Amino acid sequence: MTDITEAQDPTETTDETPQSLPGRDWADAFNADLRQAKESPIRAFNASISGIPGILKLTLGEPDFATPDHVREAAERSLRDHRTHYAPSPGTPGLREAIAGFLDRRMGLTYEPGQVIVTEGAYEALGSTMRALLDRDSVLLVPSPYFGLYRNLAVANGARFVAIDTSDTGFMLSPERLDEQLARYADRRTVLLINDPCNPTGAAYPAELVRRIAQVVERHRTIVVSDEVYAQLTYGEPHESIARYLPDRTIVIDSTSKTYAMTGWRLGYIAAPEPAVAELAKSHQLAVGSASMFVMDAAEEAYRNGDADIDRMRAAYHARRDLFSGLLAQAGFDYVAPSGAFYLYVRVPDSYHGSSTQYATAMAHEALVACVPGDAFEDSPSRYIRFSYAAGEDQLREAARRIGEWARG
Repeated sequence: MTDITEAQDPTETTDETPQSLPGRDWADAFNADLRQAKESPIRAFNASISGIPGILKLTLGEPDFATPDHVREAAERSLRDHRTHYAPSPGTPGLREAIAGFLDRRMGLTYEPGQVIVTEGAYEALGSTMRALLDRDSVLLVPSPYFGLYRNLAVANGARFVAIDTSDTGFMLSPERLDEQLARYADRRTVLLINDPCNPTGAAYPAELVRRIAQVVERHRTIVVSDEVYAQLTYGEPHESIARYLPDRTIVIDSTSKTYAMTGWRLGYIAAPEPAVAELAKSHQLAVGSASMFVMDAAEEAYRNGDADIDRMRAAYHARRDLFSGLLAQAGFDYVAPSGAFYLYVRVPDSYHGSSTQYATAMAHEALVACVPGDAFEDSPSRYIRFSYAAGEDQLREAARRIGEWARG
């Protein structure tokens, strides 16, 4: 006789063993906060109209340029040299040094290589940063209209999401309105996320406004996350990072995707104050471990020797902006005048009484031109649609012709 009770082998069944768990399904198996996140409305809409025969798509924000040859060749050399093993989690020393040099040379920001964390694109940089900063006791404040990922990152981490309307302040954040919101949440940990230049509006913040926003932030216990993936694509004043004014409070996010036409390479970075690096590096390591070695070698070449590529592509986008916006203006459309990025945020005609999603859907089916409805970027029903002019001039001319004929018809 023994006093030891052996547990039944879980792989064995008896007549009394239920073959399923009544009332239990995948709907309640997942993290409750994650369930509040939604599929990207941009990609969902793009997928919904992609099958329309003959459609001309100006939806996704993806450069139509090829990755520069010298960058591609650097990756090829890396592969020939068998640099295909694990890379250091925060990035190779050479790439981190190259990014620090780029930030100094192109943006006037001073970072040591050790303050740079290399990520798998800006998506992962944002995800790792928000995982490190947000929880149920925090608030994420974002100027609206905004890139939909921002809301998802807030709710997936249990934080409160607050969209600050900019429609009556030139689609740029008002320092006075920011001050009101930060005071309202003074008892919570707050994070301000700025996208400058902005997707979807193309608004680029002038230096004086950046300085005034920084002064407001200084009066509050707030961390700034500055998404600067379009920083090299401005068409008036040079980009001014808020990190120039708040270096000890700002985390900068950037990537190679828009800057060097490297969307598929998935390579970005976080640049942060020294006291924040350890926790951000931990969050990054939990997400992906590290980026690929040969991709980092290609990015190092871009950041060291790619200034001419940036300037060439920016000049082309500038010309495309002027072409496409001028053609739509001739067709009778109003739009937000973009000073950065490669988007045109166009107002739905007042004579149309449906939603922006309905208008964009009708345009896709009837004019055979695809844009993204403004409902993807705003909490309340939007009266705007977004076009990407990261396309060839012939495509833009044809798109404008189709839209003009459809609008007149």
